[in-house]
Amino acid sequence: MVPQRDIQGDRIRLSSFKEQDISDKYLGWLADEKINKYLEVRFKQYSKSLAEEYVRNCINSSNVYFLKIEISEFGLIGTCTIFHNQDHKTAEIGLMIGETSLHNKGLGSEVIELLAQFCCYELGVRKVTAGLYATNEGSLKAFLKSGFSVEAELSSQVLLGDVPEDLNRLAYFCKCV
Repeated sequence: MVPQRDIQGDRIRLSSFKEQDISDKYLGWLADEKINKYLEVRFKQYSKSLAEEYVRNCINSSNVYFLKIEISEFGLIGTCTIFHNQDHKTAEIGLMIGETSLHNKGLGSEVIELLAQFCCYELGVRKVTAGLYATNEGSLKAFLKSGFSVEAELSSQVLLGDVPEDLNRLAYFCKCV
């Protein structure tokens, strides 16, 4: 689904990711083990055609927003996704900052805050959720800084390599609903 307008923050702009945004740099992020370590994309080998199919499916979906994360000095630095459940008035979010030189600079927190506000005020959801591998301390810190709380810990829910890993479920309750 395509948002009606770009989502602008202090340093970040979120806008609809389109097929023409698929670049070698983007495909490289999806294949980079340091970047995708905690992402489910690591289980697929993304070719340009597979990425194009994914983008088309998101654009044609009535409940998925696939957005590019941009900052003026760099252009595209990552992507984020919103899965909107209209029936339950909830949304699940996720993000990837692919530009590793920009990790640990507070950009993830800004993206999370922008997504949460968009979900609450534009989509009218009552609750925003996310799932994080327990050892993904940087993402956990960003979500907690953005007002999310750990709602549950699912023991040995996922595999990190061949090692079972706990999965944290996080939640943000919208104040506008």
